[in-house]
Amino acid sequence: MKRILIIALIVLLQEFFGISICRAQNSSAWVVDTLANIPKVSEQEINFLSESPVIDGILDKQMEFLPIRQFGLISRNKTDTAVPISYRIAYGTEFLYIYIEAKAEHLTYRDRAYQNGDGFLLLIARPQMNNEPTDEFYELACSAVNMPEREWTRNIFWNYNVDKIFVPTSFDTKLEFREGNGIISFELILPWTDVRPYHPWLSEGIGFNLTFCKAAGTKGQVWYQVNDDDNTGAEFKKRTYTPLSFQKPVLKGNPQTFVSVKEGHTTEGQSFNATAVTVSNKAFKESVSIFLGTGERISGFDLIDYECTPGITKHEFSLNSNQALEGAYMLRWKSQNKISLGSTGLSVLPKFDEKELYDRLEINKKFLSKGAYSTVQFMVKELKDKIDALKIYETSASERFNLIRLMRMINSVNSGIDPFENNRGFIRKAYQSKTDNSLQPYVVYLPENFDKNKKYPLLVFLHGSASDETNIRGFLSLIPKDFIAVGPFGRGKSNAFSRDYAQEDIAEVISAVSEDYSIDTTRILLTGFSMGGYGVYRTFYETPSRYKALAVFSGAPNIGKKYAPGNLAPDFTDENNLNSFQGIPIFIFHGEKDLNVSLPATVDFVAKLKKTGAQVEFQVEPGKGHERPGADIIDIYMKWVESVMN
Repeated sequence: MKRILIIALIVLLQEFFGISICRAQNSSAWVVDTLANIPKVSEQEINFLSESPVIDGILDKQMEFLPIRQFGLISRNKTDTAVPISYRIAYGTEFLYIYIEAKAEHLTYRDRAYQNGDGFLLLIARPQMNNEPTDEFYELACSAVNMPEREWTRNIFWNYNVDKIFVPTSFDTKLEFREGNGIISFELILPWTDVRPYHPWLSEGIGFNLTFCKAAGTKGQVWYQVNDDDNTGAEFKKRTYTPLSFQKPVLKGNPQTFVSVKEGHTTEGQSFNATAVTVSNKAFKESVSIFLGTGERISGFDLIDYECTPGITKHEFSLNSNQALEGAYMLRWKSQNKISLGSTGLSVLPKFDEKELYDRLEINKKFLSKGAYSTVQFMVKELKDKIDALKIYETSASERFNLIRLMRMINSVNSGIDPFENNRGFIRKAYQSKTDNSLQPYVVYLPENFDKNKKYPLLVFLHGSASDETNIRGFLSLIPKDFIAVGPFGRGKSNAFSRDYAQEDIAEVISAVSEDYSIDTTRILLTGFSMGGYGVYRTFYETPSRYKALAVFSGAPNIGKKYAPGNLAPDFTDENNLNSFQGIPIFIFHGEKDLNVSLPATVDFVAKLKKTGAQVEFQVEPGKGHERPGADIIDIYMKWVESVMN
């Protein structure tokens, strides 16, 4: 039977709790139950709803006709008990609806409950030929939450089109959950506008999967999945899916209309193309008002008229947007009966001539430092690559903002001004690598009172898995006063800083920062979060003489081989790999309820470090999951930094 590894992080959990994948198989610690006689979701048409349900976590009376559907596979530790669980699914002209119900007395609230329980993952994907795995999808993560600081996990696109993570939904996506009478339930409404370009009447097909995570015991989980997919929740992986079939709409009441724009972005002077789709139980003439505007002005208005027949009618048209200047726009539509209305975001990019920008930069590079010149070069190339990689339906807010910023920078260079000269706070820069001549990014932090004539200690921060050099921006609280800080990219988002020239990158970033700013190279503090915590151990192991102290937040000593197979990533639970840590001050933080990285594994590792002779300050924070420390731990950390770095 094919093993179902529901989420890549389950592999981490097995490693952290001392259970290797091979050992789990041999001991049959994990079992996969395939439920017999479950109709495939593709064999049951998705029911149409004329009206949107009330989203309160309770199934509306008028929704009780929806078929009860079962999950096809259950994956669990054999000591954990599966509970009866089912779901219902429906769609409307403007939304997808999901209701999930399980027999349980109470909801279990955990950090990132969509992977630690209770919560679920919903996959909406673009099917490929022969239903091959797809690299175009939205993977919506939904969690039961009871703390304000975890509200961001209520509903967020965890993975999107393979290489993007944690993309916010609109406020129109709504999730609620309830407990009572021996039942827990989740109710979700997902607007089609949040998963552009998917719509049952306009897409060539829609792929689907649903994975529910139910907490078991104090730390375990039981996984329920509609479609067997080893890559559900995994970073940078294609997804498998089940193609959905949708019931032909049987409308009650007035006609309903939905408007879909083909292009999420365009450039100045070009049009947007759209399709209006109307469902009606009679022939009539539809009239739809289209407004294109910003918060300050209306840039276009159209009145679209077309004849509709009973059933579904599609009408294609172009928007009156040729005069729209660069900017972020909102398209709003309203049908004549005022029942159908909606909106979607669009982007208009300024015209971008890569060669012209390079030429202007080259002419005026005498006004720039070496680091500033490399940075602007990198920005031009990165921006061109990102714009070229955009799917036609995607908006381009960050690309538009960065293009405008880049043009302003080059204009300032033309005026003899170094655009980075007076910047403070976080600054994204780049250097040209001596390893392979490539341009590589990093983020540097300068304190507000930065004085270029003063020497500063340096904090080096290594990012977590699936993140990049910008991850440091979320950890401002870890940067001590009067420190310069830097976040290397490490040549990859998930390589444990153990391959792809990651170690060379860290060294070159430190050199680049030392060239641009006055760094006290005898006082370098190496820090990291999660995978970056392993990166701290790995980097110090490689170059122990460079760093005065180490700080690891929610890190693990033994995850390297997950990201860098073979002998590239040492296992630091092996005491033979700890000799270089003798005498080094190390601050280690861990959340008591961290289910992504094992606390017991860290406790065991701390004991080994102390046995080796490392000077370990170990702090565990009650109630914390896989997240940053709270204020009290930060205060202890800052006092530790002061004592070991001076």
